[in-house]
Amino acid sequence: MPVYRSAQATVLTFTPNASWPVTGYRTTCPSRILTLLENTWQSRPGRRPRSGPDHLPTSSLRDLLTLIDPDITSVHWDPRDPAWLRARTQVEPDLLLIAMAAWAGARVAPHMPDTDWYTLLEGAGQFEWIPEDLDLARHDLHANGTANPAAHVFNLLPSLVAERLATTGLSLLGHHRDLRLGPTRADGRRSVHLGEPETLTDEDGAVGASVDVVTFHLQTVPGVPKVHLHIDLSMTRLAIHPVDYIPRRGYGDPTASVLLSAKEGLLHRSERPMLLQSSVTVCRRAEDSTWTWQPGVAEILARLTHHQPPSLDELRTSPGDAAIRPFAAHLVHSTGMTYRHPDNNNAPPPARATHDHPAGHGYQPRDHMEVLTQVAHQLQESGLVALTPTAKARTRSKSLLPLELPDTPAYEIEVWASSERTWQGLQVAAAAKLGLTPCTSTATYADFTGPINLTLQRCDSQDLTAGLPRSTDPNPVARRAAYEASEADRTAKIANAFPRRAEPLACIIEMEGAAYFSRTRQRDPKALFKQVLPTLRRNVQCLRPIGPATPNPSKAALAKRFPGSDFTTTDIERAASALQDALRQAGYLPKLPTPPGIKGPFELITLWCAPAGERKIVPILIRQHTHNEPTAQLMPTANSPTERPMPLTALPEALAPGRGRVITHASRAALAEFITGALALDSTADRLLLIRRARMSAKEVWPWLQDSQITFDQLLLPGIDLTDPAVVPVFRKAGDQPGLRIIRLRERNDHFAVPRAFGVTEKMVSAKEDTDEPTPITRYGRFSGLVEVGERAFWGINPRSDQNQTPLALTKFDPAATASRTWTCSNPASLEIVPAFLQDGDNPADWAMYVHAQRRFHAHTTIATTWPAIVHLAELMEEYIL
Repeated sequence: MPVYRSAQATVLTFTPNASWPVTGYRTTCPSRILTLLENTWQSRPGRRPRSGPDHLPTSSLRDLLTLIDPDITSVHWDPRDPAWLRARTQVEPDLLLIAMAAWAGARVAPHMPDTDWYTLLEGAGQFEWIPEDLDLARHDLHANGTANPAAHVFNLLPSLVAERLATTGLSLLGHHRDLRLGPTRADGRRSVHLGEPETLTDEDGAVGASVDVVTFHLQTVPGVPKVHLHIDLSMTRLAIHPVDYIPRRGYGDPTASVLLSAKEGLLHRSERPMLLQSSVTVCRRAEDSTWTWQPGVAEILARLTHHQPPSLDELRTSPGDAAIRPFAAHLVHSTGMTYRHPDNNNAPPPARATHDHPAGHGYQPRDHMEVLTQVAHQLQESGLVALTPTAKARTRSKSLLPLELPDTPAYEIEVWASSERTWQGLQVAAAAKLGLTPCTSTATYADFTGPINLTLQRCDSQDLTAGLPRSTDPNPVARRAAYEASEADRTAKIANAFPRRAEPLACIIEMEGAAYFSRTRQRDPKALFKQVLPTLRRNVQCLRPIGPATPNPSKAALAKRFPGSDFTTTDIERAASALQDALRQAGYLPKLPTPPGIKGPFELITLWCAPAGERKIVPILIRQHTHNEPTAQLMPTANSPTERPMPLTALPEALAPGRGRVITHASRAALAEFITGALALDSTADRLLLIRRARMSAKEVWPWLQDSQITFDQLLLPGIDLTDPAVVPVFRKAGDQPGLRIIRLRERNDHFAVPRAFGVTEKMVSAKEDTDEPTPITRYGRFSGLVEVGERAFWGINPRSDQNQTPLALTKFDPAATASRTWTCSNPASLEIVPAFLQDGDNPADWAMYVHAQRRFHAHTTIATTWPAIVHLAELMEEYIL
């Protein structure tokens, strides 16, 4: 196996003398037009008043304007911006007015259907185009040395790169791809689809389509003077068969994404071919399910396009047919969706009534590097080159921290298992996967000894885990009342059967999955259990039932069995995972090791802001000490003005009733005060605060966390608004706050700010059989470790898990090997680690590696997590916030 000592990120950056000149025009929306639209929007009947800014719904207008003229290069989300529209030439005013009139009628004022918006807008003002010359390769620096590109570069550069590639195409592994522009995004990201979707059928008869996607976006790194153009390779999977189940995300009805396209143009033939993003809401009422377009570009296009608009009924019942219409609608697959097998004689015999999507997500390192190489080749004339490979950081910290667990602790776990099969499977998992020795086993009791003493107490859940009934009442008020009544009845039954305990414990509940309850037209009771059981001092862990053994197993089925049993390996793995997660919730956690150079007590702190519904969050403060048990604390609120530290095992009991919820915009000053308290400014003890950038770097909370504001080892306290000219910031140095360290974390999912990176190495091989002259061959593979990308910026890259061992020779870009697309490939989950505030003599790389190593510092899993252990524990508490 090759040894990768350097990492290549999928990033392009400008050479020192690069230049990307752009000549064109910009314009803003005329003020009289804006006033007319805003007054109409604010007077719309039924609109809920907002305490914050109430902007026009411009996302659909942005999508529409990118369609009307290929010379429009960017559209800002705010029509008041001086550069709301940028274009290569002055756009015909009639085109803009037609698009805005259709948008106003559909989104701003649907309550005024007979209004002639074209005439109103035409009489309210005219667009004034101002010429401008820009150079996208030039930028200034912030005071802290971070690259400071102009605001327009974040939107314009990714869009122009995508447009250039869509015009020229791309060759991958010698095969030419005709690219199609993807939808615009408010955050400046722009994507291209590498060709048309391709249909795939796996050996089980599952059918679906997929298309490769490359997304471009601009990012900065604290203290790094260069801008980074990220090249992200991903896959969009599309439905061919009717959807059987769509999971619900958040608090409302389930939604599904839809891509809209037309080969001959949606509005007219001269426009550039591109895709638009839209969404549908799935309303489930009793036995019926209806789909409706969410407000957006789809409803506006229905008024303008010369094609027949897509039919939602066809999209729901036959998404494969909807995808081949002149005005095509592609239903996008998301995790958890399942599909019905076709009921026709030509289909392969289905192994089950439903199937997942056959295309596996993820790509091989060589696929990512192939895209990077080919895109860099096309853009090198503009001065964009691949970021130089970076060697592993040199540190004294170990990549694996010593896992010191409590000495022979004793735990009791309640098991609500209706089936004997699940009860036996948990016992097999405890012995074989947890390394415990069985002592006593009955129909209701099992005892184990070993590294821990474990007692499984089986309870009769009766019918408490059954689905909740769905109301068929068309009146939403009556339907809600029926749901509340059924939940209250189930809550009373649970409390009667399982009274409140004196001490918290973990509880494994055998319960069907969400797809089962959807298929049987019942409501999933999991949320109710996670709301009720913590108040009875039971922390919840759910486990889907283990199915019966196959009576006449085939040779393939026998190969999948767990050794020495008639259980499948997958079932035992699931049971072991449930046991380990239950032990975690019971407090079975490793002891915190000290970082290099620290002698004596040490404390690790994190503050996590968990979402809690519309515009609400729950700040969770967790402390882990080398000599004490972990504790948690919630932020004081009007309903709970005093919040004291509690054992971490007691946190679900506090979260389930709704304690600690605050309104985001109204409580930012209080949140800043809460963070300041976590810093313990009057302490001299060695301590480290891990803080997530997202949700924390707002100007009213802690703007010092922003890329442009972090000044290393010069702390600015939370709650100081740096945009206020009357504020004179007072910085604190290491000597002012002895013992304190602060490390900022940013995950890849935070606007995809952290790129993927892969191992790179060169090997000398003979060019021909008849010569000994060596030739360098570059090889790529999966890289893990810590990479230093700036003076104080690091990327921590996890190793792939043992469950995913895809051969490196496989590629998903070979059109002759379509079966390769069924593989699921492991892509590295990078975490940006920025030691922002350290003490004199600290080595930033040592502290960064200490934090990165905590991503594998777990007793409940061997898979490296996105976050360090203490932050991961805080994130897991979100399941009790309903």
